[in-house]
Amino acid sequence: MRISDYFDAVAALHPGLPALIEDDLTLDFAAAQTFVHAAAHALQNDPGLRPGAHIALYAPNDYRVPLLLLAINRADMVWLSAHTRNPVGVNIDVLGRMDCEFIFFHSAYEHLVPQLKQGLNGVRRFICIDRVSEHGPALDAWMAGHWQPFHAGPEDPAAACFLQPTGGTTGPSKAAVHTHRAMEISVLGGIAAYRVDTATRYLAVAPLTHAGGIAALHAMLGGGAVVVMNLTDPAEIFEQIERHGITNLFVPPTLMYSLMAHPRAATTDFRSLKVLLTGAAPVAPEKYREAVRLFGPVVCEGYAQTETLFPLVVKTPQDYLLPDGSFDEAVLRSAGRAARHARVEIMDGEGNLLPAGERGEIVVQTSMAMQGYYRNPAETEAISRHGWRHTGDVGVKDARGYITIVDRLKDMIVSGGFNVYPAQVEAVIAGHDAVLDCVVVGVPDDKWGEAVKAVIQLKPGRSVSADEIAALCRDRLGGVHAPKSVEFWDDLPRSAVGKLLRREVRAKFWTTQWRAI
Repeated sequence: MRISDYFDAVAALHPGLPALIEDDLTLDFAAAQTFVHAAAHALQNDPGLRPGAHIALYAPNDYRVPLLLLAINRADMVWLSAHTRNPVGVNIDVLGRMDCEFIFFHSAYEHLVPQLKQGLNGVRRFICIDRVSEHGPALDAWMAGHWQPFHAGPEDPAAACFLQPTGGTTGPSKAAVHTHRAMEISVLGGIAAYRVDTATRYLAVAPLTHAGGIAALHAMLGGGAVVVMNLTDPAEIFEQIERHGITNLFVPPTLMYSLMAHPRAATTDFRSLKVLLTGAAPVAPEKYREAVRLFGPVVCEGYAQTETLFPLVVKTPQDYLLPDGSFDEAVLRSAGRAARHARVEIMDGEGNLLPAGERGEIVVQTSMAMQGYYRNPAETEAISRHGWRHTGDVGVKDARGYITIVDRLKDMIVSGGFNVYPAQVEAVIAGHDAVLDCVVVGVPDDKWGEAVKAVIQLKPGRSVSADEIAALCRDRLGGVHAPKSVEFWDDLPRSAVGKLLRREVRAKFWTTQWRAI
């Protein structure tokens, strides 16, 4: 089934329940379905568009975004994810690589449309989703006359559902092609893993035009309501939790740390929360324990990739909390165990699956895995060796099936002939109470080849010395892993989805070198 078929099923069962909430607007499932079907008809009847057409949304969080994703799906067209926090030039390159033909945009980005038009010759129409614009019809006018039910034909489960660009932190961005079947499995897995039902109130903080939109669809297609917000101040999240009785929330670790450090956290009532999901980067055990003490036994961690969708590896309170309320430390350090619909193993460089306790590359088999990179068979083949999807991440799987991510293969530091995995060092540093976030990289060193360096962003008003950080790492990991130098930055570079850009930090220290390792 298409995800829009699941949406129709939920709308038939619960037409009067809220589907989307934004400020003072509440849209029930019946009204939301009417919108989706009308937009699907308008797409189908737009001159020049065909089944399989590539359509992008360029918008901040807005209640219309998930509805338009469903409409694109209903019309058997393909949505393209775009990080609106990226520079417009980057998005022009990414959308051009994905053969974008049609763009829905919000007036917040109307000033960028002339650049989009100039850089994307293949885009034949721009539609403004929230008001009249000089750059194309307004959405309401474009949809006028299409308010009848849309009866879709048979679904092709192997057809493309959406294209999602990779983060691009290790090279030019590629686009993962995800099928209807992959998205279907992701939705069913997300509903089960994150306890979605008709009482769910999901707070959409992460961008709806990208992974945050998939998480929102998980909530809607499970019968829950999505509360839409555009984040300008973390304090707004606390207000929304209390105002709407938020049950489910997804935030990257960096935002979770900001919430934990915010004065408002101490006075907020978190009793409505059932699932606070974090992911995109490992969370230090100390930070995890602090989060559970603050938010309650609701903190979950998810591991996945652009190429695999989610949930792939999941860690829940049932995993890391023991009957007496204490923490299972081994589980706390891990990313969790494979979800029911995925097989996750550890492989050596020759294609052999490794036993428990052995370090190697994390590899995956799941129907959620991408069909391939768009128009890039060589890269597709490179990560599809031995019948498995290769993640490029280094991990260890224990006898219980819990997977601890050590690092990315390409981020390893070789110092004095010893391998140092930055994630191990970062986990120790991030556990210090004064540290908000950190990046560990290898820097040029005449003696060691590469020396371990820590670049740290402190919590507001806090301090710690470089010697203290080095001693902490030396005590926990040994002298090889201890940073030889430490810098404190006011802010660390992050991607549009909040991932720390290790490569940008590392590049600062190699620009004058003839070598990069």
